Amino acid sequence: ADTPPDFRAVCRAVEDLQRSFGSDYPVDTAGLDLLRRARQQAPHLEQAAAAGDAVAVSRLQDYNAKARKALLANPLLQFDRLLFIRRNADRLGLPQNWESNSSLPMSGFDNEIAVMSLSGDTAPHTVYRPERDVFVGDMALHWDAGRLLFSMPGSNGRWQIHELDLASGQVHELPLITEPDVDNYEGGYLPDDTLIFASTAPFVGVPCVTGSSHVSNLYRCDIADGTIRRLTFEQDHNWCPRILPNGRVLYLRWEYSDIPHFASRILFHMNPDGTGQMEYY
Repeated sequence: ADTPPDFRAVCRAVEDLQRSFGSDYPVDTAGLDLLRRARQQAPHLEQAAAAGDAVAVSRLQDYNAKARKALLANPLLQFDRLLFIRRNADRLGLPQNWESNSSLPMSGFDNEIAVMSLSGDTAPHTVYRPERDVFVGDMALHWDAGRLLFSMPGSNGRWQIHELDLASGQVHELPLITEPDVDNYEGGYLPDDTLIFASTAPFVGVPCVTGSSHVSNLYRCDIADGTIRRLTFEQDHNWCPRILPNGRVLYLRWEYSDIPHFASRILFHMNPDGTGQMEYY
C-alpha cells in the first residue's frame, strides 16, 4: 500500500475547511466520520498490511484515496492545472538564509517551467525551458493567468525579471533597473498591473560576510512609463513579495541587528506604495 497520510492531521484539516467554507466545502459530517474511523484503524491496518494481509492493504488504499479526495476538495484548489518548476536535484538553486538570488551561480542548472494536471490524468509538460543551463524560478502568475513573471539571468549577465506569455510561449526581458552590477528578481504583479520586485540596487552588502552577499530591497515599477520607486529602506534583505487577498503586500524581512538569532526571516506586510510597513507574523 502507499504510505498512509497522518489521518489525525487530515481530520483537523477537514474540520478547519468545514468551519471556513461551510456548504462550499463538499465533505459533510458523514465524510468526516469516515476519516475519523480511518484515523482509529490506520495503525492496525498498517501492521496487517505489512504482514501481507490483502484486505488490510485494500482498505488502507481506500482510506488513503478518501483522505486525498477530501484535501483536494478545498475550495481554494478548484483549478485543474498547476504551474511548477522542475529542477535537477544536484543543483536546487536555494541560497543560504542570509542570501538571495544574487549569491547563486549563473549557470549549471537543469530546470524548466512545467504544468501538470491536478487530476493526474495527463503527464506534466514543459511550458518553458531556457536555451542555456541557467536558473529559472520565482514564478508569479498574472491575475488573468495569461502570463507570468520569472527570474533568470538576463542579457547583461545579471539577474533580471522576464515575462512569459503562456499562449504563445514568447519570453521577453523586462527593462527594470539596468545599471551595471544590479540584480533584479522575485517579481510580482500588483493589482493595478504595476510590478513589485526585489533588487540589489541599494548596493548594500551583508557586513558579517565582508559584503559578499548583496542585500535586496523592494521596488515598484510602472511598466507603462518606466517609473521606478523604492519601497523599502533596509540595511538587510527584503524578499519574496506576494499580494494578500486584501491588496497588501506580504514579504520576508531579515531582522539582523541587536538580536541573538542573526538569520531571522520575519513576515512583514505593507501597502503596495510602501506605506504601513509592519510585522505580520
